[in-house]
Amino acid sequence: MKAYKIIHITANIIAFGTLGAFLVYFLLSYGGLPERIGVHFSAVDGQLDVYSYKVFGFYPFVMGFGLLCVFSVLTLAVNRIKKLGLKVTEEGEIIFRRAAALLLDLMKLIWAGFFSYWTYCIVHQTGMGDGTFLDAFRVFFIIVLLAVPVLFSRIQTGYRLETEDSSAPDSDTEAPESPKRFVIGHIAANAIAFGVLGLFLIRFLLAYGGLPERIGVHFGSDGEFDVYSYKVFGFYPFAAGFGLLLIFSLLSLASNKIKNIGVRVTKTGEMKIRMVIIEVLDCMKMIWACFFSIWAFCVINQIGLYMTVVSVLLIAFLALFPITAIALVITAKKYKKD
Repeated sequence: MKAYKIIHITANIIAFGTLGAFLVYFLLSYGGLPERIGVHFSAVDGQLDVYSYKVFGFYPFVMGFGLLCVFSVLTLAVNRIKKLGLKVTEEGEIIFRRAAALLLDLMKLIWAGFFSYWTYCIVHQTGMGDGTFLDAFRVFFIIVLLAVPVLFSRIQTGYRLETEDSSAPDSDTEAPESPKRFVIGHIAANAIAFGVLGLFLIRFLLAYGGLPERIGVHFGSDGEFDVYSYKVFGFYPFAAGFGLLLIFSLLSLASNKIKNIGVRVTKTGEMKIRMVIIEVLDCMKMIWACFFSIWAFCVINQIGLYMTVVSVLLIAFLALFPITAIALVITAKKYKKD
């Protein structure tokens, strides 16, 4: 128990501390950088391939701290979800939670290291190398992902629960059921988000053979192509899009499963708060699915990105945060437990 806490705390200090130190390093170097600098690297050879205003040098911190926060939320969810749905002993469940948390900590360290090195290369305006660093990063990341099912399978096998007490009370049955309209809306939102992006994936696969070997795959701040690479990188919007949708789906699952949400409200109020969070996550899915679908459409047709539509989507995305905060406060007050 003590060793787990020490490793967990140390990993988080290193991850956030390293990225934070490079943020300070970038801020100290900011004034000496020219107005336009290289801010992005080619996934093929690791060399600078996008040049823009130096303010875009903050990109690795936005992505880096964003990912670290997502992994932290997932860690919190793993530790607070009441039922994991695994037929393992109590000791096995504890080990499963700790293993999941440590794997997420390892992910934090990997991405913190990656974006810190990205920042170092931006400050010195050098490439990431001949691609060896990127290849090593990919291999290590894939090894970690492949190890996950093996590790969890071993835990489930080693701590399998032989008998279950079916007579034990289930406090979850006391909670009110979600309204039918909410359930239908949730299913519809997911069907739209995954369906739209899936249709564009099919469209890209059908058009793939007719595309030239090198195509525009990334857009600059003006909506025009600023990165041309092998057409296989045209799959990027789908990898990023489906990746985000899966993260939002995991957060939705966590919102539904966390035992204690930390707010003193009635059972109905707790259900309403969970519904608000899930509905917001569904809205985020549809916004990002729309964004990456537009990206894919422009890559398929080799045209500039529709910046007006992108601006509207960005405004809608940012507007969700204050709207969510207001909705949560109103709900908490309305169903406050006496």
